Amino acid sequence: MTGGWIQLDGVEQILPYDGWEFEQLRRELLDCLYQNGYELVVPPLADFVECLLGGTNDDLDVLTVKTPDYVSGKMFGIRADMTPQVARLAALHLPVQEQPVRLCYFGSSLLARVPSIGGSRELLQFGAELFGSSSLESDCEIIRLMIESLRIAGIDSLSVSLGHVGIIESLIEQFGYKKSSLENALLDALKRKSKPELDALAGREGLRAEAIEIFSNLIELNGGIDILDEAENRLKSVGNNVPQLLSEFERVVRRVAEENNGVSLHVDFAQVGGYQYHTGVIFSAYGPGYGQPLAKGGRYDSVMAAYGTPCAATGFSGDLRLLRRAIRGECKKAVMVPLDSNVPREQIDALIERGDRVIHQLPDQTRASLIHTCDREFVCHAGEWRVVPLAIEGEV
Repeated sequence: MTGGWIQLDGVEQILPYDGWEFEQLRRELLDCLYQNGYELVVPPLADFVECLLGGTNDDLDVLTVKTPDYVSGKMFGIRADMTPQVARLAALHLPVQEQPVRLCYFGSSLLARVPSIGGSRELLQFGAELFGSSSLESDCEIIRLMIESLRIAGIDSLSVSLGHVGIIESLIEQFGYKKSSLENALLDALKRKSKPELDALAGREGLRAEAIEIFSNLIELNGGIDILDEAENRLKSVGNNVPQLLSEFERVVRRVAEENNGVSLHVDFAQVGGYQYHTGVIFSAYGPGYGQPLAKGGRYDSVMAAYGTPCAATGFSGDLRLLRRAIRGECKKAVMVPLDSNVPREQIDALIERGDRVIHQLPDQTRASLIHTCDREFVCHAGEWRVVPLAIEGEV
């Protein structure tokens, strides 16, 4: 049926034969996380708005679908991101202040608006979070796990971009621009990597010449891991805790490079994604020929305090729909058992046990109609049933 039916913008159905491909991918990803010690949690799809946001940022608030709850009189919503829910669950129910806690998750999220042209409002979100450890090793573990997950999914040529929100925030605080109009203007210029915008701020907003030079350096510090040496030269004289943060960031990047052979690393000191939410190392993973990150994450140590349990936290997440589009290939087809055949049950069971699909032809089902789901069939030759390519010559 098509007449008059309009599908909601930014949502999509999973049709045959993609459904099983999605499910297989979901299983492989969760198995990978489980084998690395991450326990599965399942937060509710809907909750009170304050529980969904967790004091994070205005961006998530705008993306959250909200409606009145006629039982409590409060506003509830459908989650736009599972991470705050997992953080709340960990803060309220698990000993995150006593020992590191590893959690993973999978579920649907809904955005109130399409984030980009051609983007999706409904995400099949998967991810992992590590609570209770502020160590550099925990950052490296999460990045390694993200890379391993994407490789298991079939993304071979990976590129990972790394930045450090803490360095940018420390510089903004040092110059006294925190929570001022200059802070947002600086972040916009860094996001667009626009040095002319920085120069314009000097006349319009009174940005100091020293600050213009430092933030221009951040824009220029963009490239391979060799850029770390240049960053040390340009930022070593900066006060506050920037030298310490830079040293820690360098150790993370170099260790990630050592532990993940074949991954192209890109360092971007002007990366400001999630500035209001993240507090330290941030990262995004890209596949060949795909402009959107297939997975992303970073450190968010300040979020847990919103739930009354301050502790360190880092993690990553991705969208299964986006990942599936990036690796889309031929769907595995089935073996047809012809109508009225007497194929031994043990032969059929053997195929199923090795992972093949088997479809029995029905009386009202032509062989030609099965070409979309089957590519092989059972044929009896000299009294022995064999699996051969499906033949439909002469069929209408």
